[in-house]
Amino acid sequence: MAKFKFRLEKLLEYRRLQEKWAKEAYLEALARRVETEHEVEQAKRHRAYVLQAKPCGLDERVSLDAYVTRLEDELRAAESALAVLANETESALQEWHRARSDSEAMEKLRQRELEFWTQEQNRREQTELDEWAVLRRAA
Repeated sequence: MAKFKFRLEKLLEYRRLQEKWAKEAYLEALARRVETEHEVEQAKRHRAYVLQAKPCGLDERVSLDAYVTRLEDELRAAESALAVLANETESALQEWHRARSDSEAMEKLRQRELEFWTQEQNRREQTELDEWAVLRRAA
């Protein structure tokens, strides 16, 4: 029996690789986003903890005020980075979905060709069996 060979097998393999790469890129972007969200939450907790401090003198109050200002600046920067990471994560997710749909389309095409090939092989086998039966009866 002949062996099935999909004429676009290399393209199918490449599409599967693209899907794998897109999925990995999405997971990396998601991990960076989650890590940044964790850092933002830590910064917020630290800022709240620092604000509970009771400075004794003017120097301590000025120092605390400067420290809180710096923490707020870092927090704003982290939140901005988080917004950028959220956009990157969303675009990576959309790219993964696109790559997955391309891969699935190629896989469906392969399945259809395999079904057609199987039907053709079954038809040929039946024809050969019919011919063999006719030749056997004639003998």
